[in-house]
Amino acid sequence: MGFRKALVPVVSGISVLFLINGCEQINKIKSPTSAKSWQPQGTVVATVNGLPITLEQLNQEILSYNESTDNPEAKITTREQKVSYLNEELVRRYLLYLEAKAKGLDKQSKTEELLRGIEINILAGQYLRDEIENISVSQAEIEGFYNDYKDQFRQEEERKIREIVLESESEAKDILIELLKGSDFASLATQRSKAPSSANGGDLGYIKKGKRGADYARFDEIAFSKSLEAGQLSTVFKDKNGYYIIKVEAIKGGQPRTLFEVKEDIKKSVQFLKQQQKLKEITEGLLKKAKVEVYQDKIKP
Repeated sequence: MGFRKALVPVVSGISVLFLINGCEQINKIKSPTSAKSWQPQGTVVATVNGLPITLEQLNQEILSYNESTDNPEAKITTREQKVSYLNEELVRRYLLYLEAKAKGLDKQSKTEELLRGIEINILAGQYLRDEIENISVSQAEIEGFYNDYKDQFRQEEERKIREIVLESESEAKDILIELLKGSDFASLATQRSKAPSSANGGDLGYIKKGKRGADYARFDEIAFSKSLEAGQLSTVFKDKNGYYIIKVEAIKGGQPRTLFEVKEDIKKSVQFLKQQQKLKEITEGLLKKAKVEVYQDKIKP
């Protein structure tokens, strides 16, 4: 698995942005050249001056439209809506297309440049798909990735904490002595703590490191220390609002998710990395055989 040497793992809710995705969108464009030269692939549902529109084109158009809108009521789902879209959108677009062709707009230099750009993108995208979209990932590669980056799959730790906050250090030390002698933490928090949490016996519930904000850096350092285990008391420490004593009542999380839980995410990550490597190999190979000239001095800010 040499490709793992340069990994930057993307392991949480993996959302990959990759060139092939953009090309898939571009490849949805259908640009028939003429009614005579273009032979439809699929079921013809309409013709415009002899130029066919297929059911497959219509369905792809509607799929793209539905994906582009977040409003469920605006989505096209019924047969009647599909027919309406065909008549009001595709037929009209084809009429405009044929009229533009009749006026020779496709021969204008700017239009030819745009069409060439579309053709380049479509063919480049199709070539990439043919070369890399079927790259497979083995179970051994998934397990290797998991073992190499196990810490990246660790669940965030949460701790159930109670606090007592006091005005002075001396008062806090006296309370700590009482706690060490066996006094009930919740009772003392209710009676003596000046924090709003005193109403709940100092109970903060389960919290994650950093939840209380940057002003509580010392609190986080103590509360989430590896040396402070469930059931243990902290020493007295100063942080925002006064002098603290805290008790960790329980700890959950902090353990790596199992391979079974993250297998699909890993598979996507490894597949993406292998695709990237294959793409690099393809482009480097083509560059070696090509003559490429870049005129940097002509590129202006």
